[in-house]
Amino acid sequence: MKKQLLAMAVLAGAASVTQADIIGASAGAYYWKQSWDGDVQSGPDSIDTKKDLGYDEDNGTSIYVALEHPVPVLPNIRLQRTDIEISEKNQLSRNFTFEGDVYTVADTVDSTTDLTHTDATFYYELLDNWVNLDLGLTVRMFDGEVRLATTGREGSIELDAPVPMLYANARFNLPLTGLYAQAVGNVISVSDNSVTDLAVGIGYEVAVVSLEAGYRSFDVSLEDDDEEAGITVDGVYFGINIDI
Repeated sequence: MKKQLLAMAVLAGAASVTQADIIGASAGAYYWKQSWDGDVQSGPDSIDTKKDLGYDEDNGTSIYVALEHPVPVLPNIRLQRTDIEISEKNQLSRNFTFEGDVYTVADTVDSTTDLTHTDATFYYELLDNWVNLDLGLTVRMFDGEVRLATTGREGSIELDAPVPMLYANARFNLPLTGLYAQAVGNVISVSDNSVTDLAVGIGYEVAVVSLEAGYRSFDVSLEDDDEEAGITVDGVYFGINIDI
C-alpha cells in the first residue's frame, strides 16, 4: 500500500509539468482475432474450455475514446469497451459437476463465456515527445458470466465486479517516418486473483489518422471458494485511430 501511495504521489507531482498544453481527443476501433484456452470450475471438477466445451477461436471488437486537457493535477481520461464472448455447443466425453448439477457423457452442452468489460482509465502524461508515456489507474467493470446448459439443467457464474488495475501506455515514434511502436498494459494481482491485459503493436500515422496491427493477450485468474476461472484470450488485432 505504501508503494502504491508513493507511486500516485509521483504521478500527481509530474502531472503539473507534463500535462497537455491544449485540449486533445483521440478515438479508435479494433478488430481482434481471439484464441481461447483455460478452465472454469464451480464445484469439485475443473472444466476444460477446449476439451469439454469445444472453445477454439472467435472474433471480438474494442473501441475507445480519450480526452487530454491542460489542467494540472487532474488526470486525463480514457474510456474503452472490449467485446470478449464465445458461445459453443459441444457433446461431452466425460462427466463433471457444475453449480451442483451433474453433466454426463453424451450430454450436449450449450455454453457461453463472457468476459466483456468497460474500462475507465485515469492517467497522467509523463513524457510527450518521440517517446510518449502515460501512467495511471484503470477501473475495469466486467459485465459477463460463465453459463452452461443442457436439457433440464443450467448453471452460471456471474462475472460483474469492478476491478482496479495499474495502467501504462508507452509509444515510440520514429521521427520523419510516420511509423511507431506501442505497448499498452493493465495489470493487477491480489492473493490468488490476477488480471493481465497486454497489447503490443506497430502502426503508421498520416496526419490525424493511424493504422495499427499487433497482438493482445488477456489473462484472467479468479478464485472464490469453489468457483474458479483461469482463462487466456489472445490473438492478433487490427485497428484505426484518430487523434485530434
